[in-house]
Amino acid sequence: MLATVDQILQWTGGRLANGESLGRLLDEIRVEKPVPLTGAKNGELAFFFSKLYQDELINAAPGVLITGEPFVEPLRKSGLPLWITTAVIACPDPYYAMAVLSEKLGAPLSTISHVPPVSGAAFASEKQIHASAVVDPTAQIGQGVRIGPHCVIEGGVRIGARSILYPGCYVGPDCSIGEDCVLFPGVTLYEWTRLGDRVRVHAQSVLGADGFGYAPRRVEGAVTGQQKIYHVGKVIIGDDVEIGANSCVDRGTFGETRIEKNAKIDNLVQVGHNAHVEEGAILCGGSCFAGNSSVGRFALVGGLCGVTNHVHIGAGSSVAAMTLVSKDVPDGGTAVGNPQRDHSEHFRVHALLSRLLKDRAKKREL
Repeated sequence: MLATVDQILQWTGGRLANGESLGRLLDEIRVEKPVPLTGAKNGELAFFFSKLYQDELINAAPGVLITGEPFVEPLRKSGLPLWITTAVIACPDPYYAMAVLSEKLGAPLSTISHVPPVSGAAFASEKQIHASAVVDPTAQIGQGVRIGPHCVIEGGVRIGARSILYPGCYVGPDCSIGEDCVLFPGVTLYEWTRLGDRVRVHAQSVLGADGFGYAPRRVEGAVTGQQKIYHVGKVIIGDDVEIGANSCVDRGTFGETRIEKNAKIDNLVQVGHNAHVEEGAILCGGSCFAGNSSVGRFALVGGLCGVTNHVHIGAGSSVAAMTLVSKDVPDGGTAVGNPQRDHSEHFRVHALLSRLLKDRAKKREL
């Protein structure tokens, strides 16, 4: 897609900072895709909102440059050629503008090469199912759905309009997939899993497997084995959720494991049985959430964290990477380290330890 400067202004809510310098050139500017700032050229869209990338401006000549208001005046005074050749658009939040433009102008993976695409109105009405896919006759397949090679769709499944299943996906009995969803290669949905609309699940992720539950078998007080607890609950995924590659969301023991709308889950994340991830929460890569844990609205949990069972991470709170969360985090609170402490307490403790070590070294010298 080729976009004009006016379209980009409309999408981002920004302002053109150098319109007078561009003159009639402005009407000729078209950009096709976002690219890195280094070496960006005419016809491309680039971003600059950090001084870390200041040196890359020297060799950049994109058609459009998205930046923040604080950078406009330095750019104007820099003497760089791009001020008179590039449409410089200042946005209130250039990082958010980048996210919006990545959707408008990016090239999302939304085609299956083995299933020829259907263009125009036909796409809205025709189903495209590869000959090697196995689809139960009781499955309800919506308009415009595309199912790639070697997918298996079991009985009672419902797939909403325009959803895409890449090669090798498995959808178990009585699952429900909303409209405009994308399941990337090798995704597995166990029975009774529910996906809302516009859900994206990346390659090899598994939703709805049994939770990790066993009861010790004892003879005369000694453990002699483990009795499996069979899980018969569901996984419920809300609208606009995205789940990264190789992540797992286990089904509830008897109830539900629930991921609410707009939550974002990174790669290699484990969500245990009966966990509850509320709206807009962000779970970063490699983190593990034990059964019955919960994460509040718009909370952020950093990478490689561990969250023990029945712990609640409050709304709007922030958990630093590699923290072991063993007690509740209040709304708007912070958690750092192992043992878990509030952010300010954590650094006070480290400062105190540092002083103690220095004092000890001085005493040894004396």
